[in-house]
Amino acid sequence: MEKLNILIAGVGGQGVITLGKIIAQSALISGVKALVAETHGLAQRGGAVNVHVRLGEVYSPLIRKADLLVALEATEALRNLSYADENTMIILNERVEKSVLPKIRMLSLEEIKDRLREYKVLSVNADKIAVQGGNPRGTNIVMLSVMMELKLSKFIKEDVLLSLLDERNRKVYLLGKQFIKGWLYAK
Repeated sequence: MEKLNILIAGVGGQGVITLGKIIAQSALISGVKALVAETHGLAQRGGAVNVHVRLGEVYSPLIRKADLLVALEATEALRNLSYADENTMIILNERVEKSVLPKIRMLSLEEIKDRLREYKVLSVNADKIAVQGGNPRGTNIVMLSVMMELKLSKFIKEDVLLSLLDERNRKVYLLGKQFIKGWLYAK
């Protein structure tokens, strides 16, 4: 069986850990082995949160290179480039959080995209899609729908995944799915 290595990166409060748990639970119910490891510091103060999710024939929870690097906050993609190579698909939410530390100059979204120009990047305004769906906290679920269309559907049954989501999250999931299908067909 194939395997899939996913690194989910974000900051505290974005649902990074929840997203990892939903993926792992969906995979296990779908009959696919899943291992998860979380690394986080001062997550409640806007600190970095990373979740490693491995699906398929895997034997340890931490990844070396990601097949998918999912950044719920754009700067986190740059912080985690050590997990990426030329084959990694970076799914970038277009949100840039202001640092909680004073006098820190944050990069703009354009600067971040410029630094990622040598990688495969799919830029998604997941925050906007979540707001359009009436669930501003559903950014992580929008990113989940993008991941499903790109790679996850080989490992997770969509009906299983949808059964784990409440009505609000199902709505933003479907909006995210419309976005990624439009993006794929536009290519």
